[in-house]
Amino acid sequence: MNTEHASPRGTLMRMLIGNQLQQAIHVAARLGIPDLLADGSRTADELARSAGANATALRRLLRSLASFGVFAEESSGAFALTATSALLRRNVPGSLHSFALWSGGDRYAAFGDLEYSVRTGRPAFERVTGTEFWTYLDRHPDAAAIFDEMMSSNTAPLAPLVAQYDFGDADVVVDVGGGRGELIAAILRARPELCGILVDHPRVMAEAKRVLEAAGVADRCGTVCGDLLASVPSGARAYLLKSVLHGLDDDTATRVLGNCRRAIHENGKLLLVEFVLPSANEPSPGWLMDLLMLIGCRGHERTAEEFRALLDAARFRLADLSTTKFGYSFISATPA
Repeated sequence: MNTEHASPRGTLMRMLIGNQLQQAIHVAARLGIPDLLADGSRTADELARSAGANATALRRLLRSLASFGVFAEESSGAFALTATSALLRRNVPGSLHSFALWSGGDRYAAFGDLEYSVRTGRPAFERVTGTEFWTYLDRHPDAAAIFDEMMSSNTAPLAPLVAQYDFGDADVVVDVGGGRGELIAAILRARPELCGILVDHPRVMAEAKRVLEAAGVADRCGTVCGDLLASVPSGARAYLLKSVLHGLDDDTATRVLGNCRRAIHENGKLLLVEFVLPSANEPSPGWLMDLLMLIGCRGHERTAEEFRALLDAARFRLADLSTTKFGYSFISATPA
């Protein structure tokens, strides 16, 4: 083993070049290189003609990425997919294409202004773009489509686990802020005894209806274009919120939970799916997500005790907390 590579200095060096590697992958995804290589290896000249790029510059990009195993350079000089770059193709299982696209542009510029957020406590995204995050998505439909697709791909691995959650004697599950509907679709597909209601922004509803139709559950799932800060559909025995509260400050999160508390049946169950920050120095995807919330909006990741405090403030009682193999935790609560 290269001792320098394994040393603290080597470790820190790898961290410091992470943004360069991220942007190289982003550009390769933007150019569509992984999909252009789906049918076999091609030279940089061939790829450049198809992608609208400079052949010499593209060769330099792909050689750099090949040194990290993202692509493979063959003895002929052509480039091929690896198991890593195959995940950058569109519409393949486990695709990270949307994640790679989301990693550039205004989003990258905002993280580059992290110092501003650390000094002021305010979202750098708003300074870089001139608007708050959700308004930005409304004004930039291309970015919104990438964001929605990324959220859907992040949800997909969790769907089978959520589908097996014990919703008690509920007959209706309300998915609050459920995006394109993959999660409620998975629940209803696995649980034919249940019906669902999906509540979210009008922006995602057309795609959500397509997802529900494709899953064969549209006849058991209503869709509601709603403002979570105003109200949620009432009377159900099960309410689900995935990755909703982390994007909100405590007062706003309490307000959304309060709406759920007013809506839920007294014998109902609330399920939150969120990152829960562990003890200090323990690894968790929640730590970097917390920085994304710092620069992107006014939310933050929370510890178990902070979730307990939110639930208490909204008159819920934390009943159980378990962490999945994907890093997300299931936080179960009942009306207090």
